[in-house]
Amino acid sequence: MRGSDIGEGLAALCESAAHPAASMDDACDTIIRALNTRGGRKDDVALLMARLNGIPDEHVAEWRLDADPREVARARRLVRERLLEWGLPQAVETAELLVSEVVTNAVRHAESDRIGLRVVRTDALLFEVTDDEPALPAMLSAGPHDESGRGLRVVSRLAREWGASASGHRKTVWFEQAVTSGH
Repeated sequence: MRGSDIGEGLAALCESAAHPAASMDDACDTIIRALNTRGGRKDDVALLMARLNGIPDEHVAEWRLDADPREVARARRLVRERLLEWGLPQAVETAELLVSEVVTNAVRHAESDRIGLRVVRTDALLFEVTDDEPALPAMLSAGPHDESGRGLRVVSRLAREWGASASGHRKTVWFEQAVTSGH
């Protein structure tokens, strides 16, 4: 808040946010009231709140892969085994194909042997492949006789959503796969 000590403002924010509210709207109203009444000033305040329920540990799988082409088959096997453990046999074939494409790109472009593969199960499956090459991938136009350049096109066709982000000297390519009932 303008004109007041930042420590006092943060303390007021923490105090008002520490009490559970019946709804997100109630929580926002309580916090904004607490901030606006301190010192009698009316400041413009923007507040963004999110309620996170968390993801159970057993719904997250993470592995470290080497930058070796043989690791692509291992990545497929690890994903297949985990999806079968989660009771999602109908998701295995597409997941294996997409993981294969993204891990292959990481193996080709990684500058060291640090490649991460993570799968998160929520109402969909989120796959993340992280490597130490910060350049974001580009979707290429492969000709009929080209041996590479189709991976991200396959991902964009079969995944519900996909994207890439860079942070520092690393990038993560992610895709989301819908989970359908196996009946």
